[in-house]
Amino acid sequence: MDGVISEAPAFFATLTQALQAAGHQIYIVTDHDEHFRAQREAELHDWGIAYNELVIVGDKESFCRARGVDFALDDDIAEYYPHSASVILGLARCGYGNTDKSAS
Repeated sequence: MDGVISEAPAFFATLTQALQAAGHQIYIVTDHDEHFRAQREAELHDWGIAYNELVIVGDKESFCRARGVDFALDDDIAEYYPHSASVILGLARCGYGNTDKSAS
């Protein structure tokens, strides 16, 4: 969640809603402490994120392999998915919070 969904919640709301509407299962996998589950669920709700299950687990890669997850997004692929193929995706945040209109 942190560093991925939290960086572009509107984008991920649209993406997750479209994927779920197309019949895909959406797992939000985080290694945050179980103590924060209610807080995380509230954040996902407030952001409009569609998902089937919020999973709190340390070994994200093993969870994904066990569930047959085909694709995962994470801000630290090397740490959490060391045995998976890594695909580099570009997500640009252009002008976010930039009030200087002359900046390029």
